[in-house]
Amino acid sequence: MKFDTNSKGPYAFICFNSDDKNDREYGPRCAQLAVEKLNGESMVNGILLPDNKKLYVKEALKRTDREAERLRETIKYKSSKKRCNLYVKGFPETMTEDELRNLFSQYGEIESLKMHPPNEPKKLYAFVCFKKPDEASSAKESLTINDKTLTINHYEIKEIRELQNEAQQDKLAFQQFRQMHSQNAKWTDLAN
Repeated sequence: MKFDTNSKGPYAFICFNSDDKNDREYGPRCAQLAVEKLNGESMVNGILLPDNKKLYVKEALKRTDREAERLRETIKYKSSKKRCNLYVKGFPETMTEDELRNLFSQYGEIESLKMHPPNEPKKLYAFVCFKKPDEASSAKESLTINDKTLTINHYEIKEIRELQNEAQQDKLAFQQFRQMHSQNAKWTDLAN
């Protein structure tokens, strides 16, 4: 067993070994049981973990594999929230987070709301996440402030948005290349 701490808190590596050197099933079986029984638990042996934390118990992975798994889980979570999460622009710069929350809460229960940039008096945009996708759609379709329509779009995952922008830039560059070369071909035909 190895205990350590990093910026996210304490962690441990635990290796299960059998006294019987020929029993190669004991370690993997115990590790799998620990993952099944303890992962996501907030209480261990009757003791509640502090700050509503939950145990994260998984097989030990290489750093690169852990980062890839974390990215997959993040994308999976963001995809599940995609239809509930709105990107909002065009509200008055002086509007507070509470005022924006009151405005959007008319359409349903809000899971989270964040204005950006944080800790600055001038707010340029916000993310509003509803509990249900239909509530987000209702807000998106009908919300106005002082008869001014807000810019409201469903949130898109950054990585996917970057891929879409890259594909769009490639398409535009190809069209420009094709147009430039088709004009050169016309001049060549005329010269001949």
